[in-house]
Amino acid sequence: MKLTTLILSLSFIFFYGCSGNDEYIEIQVKDVIDVKSIFSDPENPNLVYIWSAPISKAELVPEFEIKDNIFYFSPLEVGAYKITLNIETDSGKEIAVENFNYLAMDFIAKSEKKYKPSTFPSKELRQKKNMEKPYYTVQVYAKPVKNEAINESNKLFDFGFEDVYIEEYMHNGIMFWRVRTGFFNTKIKAEKHKKKISKALKIKVNDLWTVNVK
Repeated sequence: MKLTTLILSLSFIFFYGCSGNDEYIEIQVKDVIDVKSIFSDPENPNLVYIWSAPISKAELVPEFEIKDNIFYFSPLEVGAYKITLNIETDSGKEIAVENFNYLAMDFIAKSEKKYKPSTFPSKELRQKKNMEKPYYTVQVYAKPVKNEAINESNKLFDFGFEDVYIEEYMHNGIMFWRVRTGFFNTKIKAEKHKKKISKALKIKVNDLWTVNVK
């Protein structure tokens, strides 16, 4: 039984480590790519996924993030990128090795892309919690560009402010993204929160809004 298990494990390592070594998926520079393992073992839910950084031939490491065993990266330069995934048991025994090869190009027509561009988990829109109305919140920004709102919401979160979220709203035919933070049952609490934001981000208190959501 032990020998059978060992051979099975080695066959997994050989298959996942050697398949597709010479095949490259063409991707576009600055697109965010999500990389997912094709390995599955329902009987072993405690697997450990160890990802390598996406190193280019020029030994450059682009921006990357890992969430829920999914690897996200965005190539900034044209060239080949290789990512290796080692899958182990929680005791450190190697079960499989997967290699992912990508070739970053300056431009690929949308109709010719064999993948769907993704988004870094840290830059996804922060969603508002389902709160019972009425409540008070603080609006920090209203941006006409979605990515600007996302960046500002991340900045607030990095400063330690929780309950940060983004709302869309239309004004005079123009879409805006409102960056808000906090859910309070009194205006006084919201005003105190506003002063903390003003001090941390060095924004004038009068440039922030206390909003009564009804």
